[in-house]
Amino acid sequence: MTWDELWEHFYYHLRIKRRAKTTLHFYKTTQRSLARYAKATGALPASPEALTVAHLRAFLIWLEGQGLAPGGIHAYVRGLKALCGWAHQEEFLSRNPAARLERPTLPRRRLPTMTPQAVSRLLTAARDTDQPLRDTAIVMTLFDTGIRLAELIGLTLEDLQPDRGVLRVIGKGDRERSVPIGTRALSAVTAYIRRERRARHAGVKHLFLSRHGQPLTRSGISIRLSRLAEAGGFAREETSPHTFRRGFAVEFLRNGGDVFTLQQILGHTSLEMTRKYVNFLDEDLKAAHLRFSPGDRL
Repeated sequence: MTWDELWEHFYYHLRIKRRAKTTLHFYKTTQRSLARYAKATGALPASPEALTVAHLRAFLIWLEGQGLAPGGIHAYVRGLKALCGWAHQEEFLSRNPAARLERPTLPRRRLPTMTPQAVSRLLTAARDTDQPLRDTAIVMTLFDTGIRLAELIGLTLEDLQPDRGVLRVIGKGDRERSVPIGTRALSAVTAYIRRERRARHAGVKHLFLSRHGQPLTRSGISIRLSRLAEAGGFAREETSPHTFRRGFAVEFLRNGGDVFTLQQILGHTSLEMTRKYVNFLDEDLKAAHLRFSPGDRL
């Protein structure tokens, strides 16, 4: 079996499992990088059956030499482990060459998290854009629901259920769930639909549209957030779609929500996945210390 054949079998497996397009794109990036490594060094065996953990480690060393950060290498390790583990289970490989492949240790740094103060500045900046109601609705929806970028893009008019106060969201793995949306965010979305949303034709059912009346894309949303960040005085990475998701998780718990409800809203299959988004801010840690300080209780 050739490498291309193995990858095609793997992609078929992912499609059968209804994995998201972004997941397939992630693995295709791994495939392309592995092919570049093979072409540049000639160190990869022609057949996947001859692959060893030493080959994989050499590939990771090559990636490091290309300037890839530990986080990027960690992602490649996840991709290789998934491919090789699946291929071994399906008996395409007689053994799993990635079983002993080590993941690099990642620095435990706090990821950027959206705050209510930052959202207020973004909303102020949104007033001066070419479509202020749409941009306001996008910011409010992201912060008030914690949905993923792909889920935001996929929203249609039918997914908005104002009488129930929820959004119908199609998440990873084509799983459907209902996500609550607050009154202010719902009002912002409704104002955009009534006064600013102009579809190019009746067949366009997506909720958030470009100024040409077509559904907004991933890059379209990212560009809008980048421009709002610049106008609000933020670094670009501080206003990525995932900073809103982390910010929602923090504020939900800070305002009295419980982690089990948060798990359902975020669409996580395990509680451990939810815990990764709970990035409490310094003031929360300080407040907890004031309440439970061992020194003060002496």
